[in-house]
Amino acid sequence: MSPFLPSQLAPVLLLVHGLTAPILSNTRIRAEFGARGLVSLADLPRGGVYHFTRDEFGIVLGGTRYESAELATPTRRTERDKVTYAWIAGAYRLEVVYELRRDWGFVSKQLLVTVAPAGTFRVNEVTVFDVTLRDSVRDVYVPGSRRANLGTGDYGGALRFAGGRGLLAVVQNPFLHFERTGNTFSTGYQPDMDWTMAYGSFAADRGLLAPYGLSGRVLPARMLPEWKLGPADAPPGMDEAEVEAFTGLVRAFLITPPRPVKIFVGWCVNDYQIDVATPEGRAEYRRILDRAAGLGAEDVLFAPSNSDLSRREASVDDWSWEHVLWLALGQKIRMNQWDPKTGVIPPSVQELVDYARSRNLKLVAYVYPVLPFSQKREWLVSVKDDSTRRFASLGVRSLQDWLIKTLVDFYHHTGIGGYAFDHTFLTYDGTSRYAQWWGWRRVLEELRRRIPDIVIDGRQAYQLYGPWTWLAGSYPHPTSTDEQPESFVPFPDLHFDRVSADRERYTAYRYRLYEFAPSEIVPGFITHQTSRADDSGDMPEVKTDRGVMLTRLRARDWDYLGWRYSLLSSIAVAGWNNVLNMIPARDTEENRAFSVRDQQWFRRWIAWADTNKEYLRHTRVILGQPAIGKVDGTAAIIGARGYVFLFNPTGRQVTANVPLDSTIGLRERGAYVLRELAPLEERLVGKPGAGVWSYGDRMALPMDGESFLVLSIEPAPAPHEAPREPVLFNAPGSVTLDGGVLRLEGVRGEVGMWDDLLVLVPPPPGQSVGSVSVNGQVVAFTRPSAGVVQVGVRFAGAAFRRSQQVGAYDSTFSGGAFTGTFSIPQRVFDQLAARRLAWPIPWTAEDARATWLAPERLLLFVQIAEPDDRWEAQLKIDGRPVQLRKAYSAVRRVPQTFVGFYADVSGLGADQPHRIELQLPPLRPGQFQGVFFENVETEYTDRIGR
Repeated sequence: MSPFLPSQLAPVLLLVHGLTAPILSNTRIRAEFGARGLVSLADLPRGGVYHFTRDEFGIVLGGTRYESAELATPTRRTERDKVTYAWIAGAYRLEVVYELRRDWGFVSKQLLVTVAPAGTFRVNEVTVFDVTLRDSVRDVYVPGSRRANLGTGDYGGALRFAGGRGLLAVVQNPFLHFERTGNTFSTGYQPDMDWTMAYGSFAADRGLLAPYGLSGRVLPARMLPEWKLGPADAPPGMDEAEVEAFTGLVRAFLITPPRPVKIFVGWCVNDYQIDVATPEGRAEYRRILDRAAGLGAEDVLFAPSNSDLSRREASVDDWSWEHVLWLALGQKIRMNQWDPKTGVIPPSVQELVDYARSRNLKLVAYVYPVLPFSQKREWLVSVKDDSTRRFASLGVRSLQDWLIKTLVDFYHHTGIGGYAFDHTFLTYDGTSRYAQWWGWRRVLEELRRRIPDIVIDGRQAYQLYGPWTWLAGSYPHPTSTDEQPESFVPFPDLHFDRVSADRERYTAYRYRLYEFAPSEIVPGFITHQTSRADDSGDMPEVKTDRGVMLTRLRARDWDYLGWRYSLLSSIAVAGWNNVLNMIPARDTEENRAFSVRDQQWFRRWIAWADTNKEYLRHTRVILGQPAIGKVDGTAAIIGARGYVFLFNPTGRQVTANVPLDSTIGLRERGAYVLRELAPLEERLVGKPGAGVWSYGDRMALPMDGESFLVLSIEPAPAPHEAPREPVLFNAPGSVTLDGGVLRLEGVRGEVGMWDDLLVLVPPPPGQSVGSVSVNGQVVAFTRPSAGVVQVGVRFAGAAFRRSQQVGAYDSTFSGGAFTGTFSIPQRVFDQLAARRLAWPIPWTAEDARATWLAPERLLLFVQIAEPDDRWEAQLKIDGRPVQLRKAYSAVRRVPQTFVGFYADVSGLGADQPHRIELQLPPLRPGQFQGVFFENVETEYTDRIGR
């Protein structure tokens, strides 16, 4: 072993140099270099080698093009994990650095300008890869951003070869142009930005080459649009292994080890309606902070009004929110009237900063980085179509420097926990769009390096620029658009927490599979944002002696029956970034009625996400994209242990078919035990006829409408470790075997439903079972396999399921008349009455317009895919007309937020037959999902039916 190699690197890193060609190697990659660059790249685990007959680059500086192939032979130097080539190109010195670190499964190539003439020069164009391979390229897929309004392009290319081999070639920005002809490909971009050596060497964005083995599982090139029936018409896109390889590249460059974030977003309770300049406003905000802390938040995105410091009518941004920025000090900072490093913190602000700290919370300031800060005119640019307005361009170096210093100073001076950046537009004139993007990336990365533990919440338009933009941030925008109901297509559902959760899973699916975001930066979204506008379409406001004040609207908006689905949906797709939104705090009645039991359930799952963060780091999507009529989900597995989260957003029951194999992340063959964690805790889910599952089995799990299911997966005990007592599957309870009598006690199941209970009876075979009792009642049993007893039981009571359907789904139904019959057990009305006592909110007529409020109502929901608010429908029950209302996720009538028709049927009689007659507009086959009862939760009992 060389004495010059650190011992911890020596086993995995090899550098050979001298008279022979340099080689960089670790346990995954072996890269060999020649006189001008890379000559071969070996994928050691898979045994594949990629041979390069040409590895060049190009750059245009000050309008002059320099192609490395036309330059003299470079010099070369080698280091422990790098090989560097240097060329003289006119008055410039160019270097290309190849790098391979000990844990990388790829090699990096980076072009630098290390010597240049005095003064400023323009970097017009960079071609990082100009490569020819000896191996025949069979085809290539080019993923990309390609937003014409932003000027973005490709993300790189996935080159595919015979034998299931692949090579990913990317450069770390979203402005690429990738070309391939035969076995030659090039990847470049146009910075079109000025540079001076006073900044240091110019470093082009890294190029990365990553080999992989194709999985054979290919994604469509684009997702099915939200909640469209399909079928998908997209051509084939990336192989799952290509997505995994790209995601691995992004993860390798996350800046500082990320930490899980638990943040409450104040504007999702419309906190801007609160004036914290007043004692009453601060008291209301303290109540919000109390609730956020009680639910497990550690940071609070703080954006109330403060009429002592700023006025809404003085805001200069596009949305008139400047008055809530920088803890309400934003207008003063813009006008250079308050020093972020030394300015006296106003008492109304300091009081809430201190109170938050007393609750172990830190405030997160809301900031717009491109407002026309008055400190320097050189960074101000005009706005198209309005020459009177100005904004600051992030393509200007002095603005970047000022922002970095100001953000760091303000952070330390005020004691905040971080920033939420919004209104970050990078398309102003004066500098290139790439230069503005590069400038904002520089600000974020420098901010993260100086304050490693800072929270960086990324809003508009951060989420649009892809993964190389997100390396320093905590996460991109949780819903990819504004969280407001008017901003996205809602899933047809009456509960807005579920609507928002379905949107979040859809967004996270795209972030993961089409934007290559690792789990550490995928954003969560818990509950919803309350709609801001009244029936006029505007936020209600009033002119006062304190300026224009937005008035109180929808402070009461807790979705009592939707929040659990939302919370688990967020943890399922983004357990590293739990973003809490609407919480029961502003409305005193909701705040008072929120039970200790519900608070504990909420906080327990937030804590569960922290405890299981390493599993959640390995989260992968399973069962395809979220869509109507199917189950979607995620799996978070390490080796042979982990968790599966499943969601059925549709009203009708749908079966989830989940394979127990490598497609969900299982790496080990063997026997497995599945345990339900929610909604019914501590129920072992048994394989039919066996109880214990095997690798390769496919689980068929029926899921009620609008439901979730969380399972843990763990290896079954080895034979010598197997329990000596019987084990019960498919229901909570206990089991004993004594004198040939198998007794099942404390067994619970869904009211009115049949369950097949399985009991694993341990050896010796002498432990024969002569009879079985369940909760004291003797029942029949069978022996489906050796050592297994099966008991079919029906739990007492009248069946009526969650999201109980009237009739059955008919995929050929095309509108017109629909009829069906139903009966509502008295227990359903008893459940609603009990809920009225448990959630005793004095509802108003305005409240009742929100279909997720007043959950003691029994609602009948007509669920139709791709609903159109221009439709009309009529309903009769028992021959009498019933008012059929239109439901909107925005509450008020906003056509794009129409989710379907509903009726309040709380007055129907119990335990008697009813007949429904529904007249619907013409529909496409499959569009009509069915008619369902809303606000009925699953009930369990230990009584056994006869």
